[in-house]
Amino acid sequence: MKLASIFRDHMIVQAEKPIRVFGTGKGKVIAVFAGEKVEQTFNEDKWCLELSPRSCGGPFEMELNLDGERVVIEDVYVGQVLLCGGQSNMQMKMKDEITKPEKYVSDDLLRLYYVDRPEENPITENMGWLPCRKEMVANWPAIPYLTGLALRKKGIAVGVVSCNQGASVIQSWMRPEYLSDPDFDIPLKEKFVDHYHELYGRWNPNTYLYHTMLEKLLPYSFDSVLWYQGESNASSAEGKVYLKLLQNMIANWREDFKDADLPFIVVQIADFTERDTEGWHLVQKAQAEIEKVMENVHTVRCADICENTMIHPVTKWKLAERIANLL
Repeated sequence: MKLASIFRDHMIVQAEKPIRVFGTGKGKVIAVFAGEKVEQTFNEDKWCLELSPRSCGGPFEMELNLDGERVVIEDVYVGQVLLCGGQSNMQMKMKDEITKPEKYVSDDLLRLYYVDRPEENPITENMGWLPCRKEMVANWPAIPYLTGLALRKKGIAVGVVSCNQGASVIQSWMRPEYLSDPDFDIPLKEKFVDHYHELYGRWNPNTYLYHTMLEKLLPYSFDSVLWYQGESNASSAEGKVYLKLLQNMIANWREDFKDADLPFIVVQIADFTERDTEGWHLVQKAQAEIEKVMENVHTVRCADICENTMIHPVTKWKLAERIANLL
């Protein structure tokens, strides 16, 4: 039997929600955590064992027995865990953000887990959960770092899980069932170029990133999802259905994370003078409307605090503060 890769030393598990431990293989699993012992036998190739919700605290040790193999996960905290998804503006590193390196800080209770993506990245799954060290902050994704740092003021452990891919389309992050609406059958030539770009097209077939990235996290418990995406769906045809696509994606993720009320914070893409197009504005409009048509969804506007002359605005710290105020 094998554990999912997110279960490593220094991990943060979500407070006040079920703590799900999962992996692959058949056999008996015994889990001991914070005074609770649970055991269950699984006959399918995938398994998931559920522990009771806990209040914030730590450090704890999680002891697992996977069909006779003992695994001990150390320095585990219960706190607030965010899933940070989307494309390049969520992926953007601190070294490309406006904050000066001398302001970077170390914080042992702010921790990052980075899901491997199709593009190479200096932070990989094999590194596990990384406690924040100021000498590494330059390569941390900016929104997760800055938002997490703001949340640490509450005095609890914060985990940020980075699951994103630059130039990714929303359809790549969804299961096939949620893409079956006939309105989504848009001819390729009417879609945004990132669908068929020589490089980006590798990870933009329908469902590709869902299966290669997001699925690795299912069904971990999260406090909220931060979603910053839309630039790669900014054709006129896709803009007209982006609201419905976004609704379906949220419903898809809520179902698969087994959390019907999982909060979503949707960042509205900033104004960008080079793409002052109908499609761009339609995506922005959809992102503004999503909080009006779905419960527990909030839109964060960034056009008034971000640069409009670059597709990757460098002033992310103001946006992170705005996001943190909703959490």
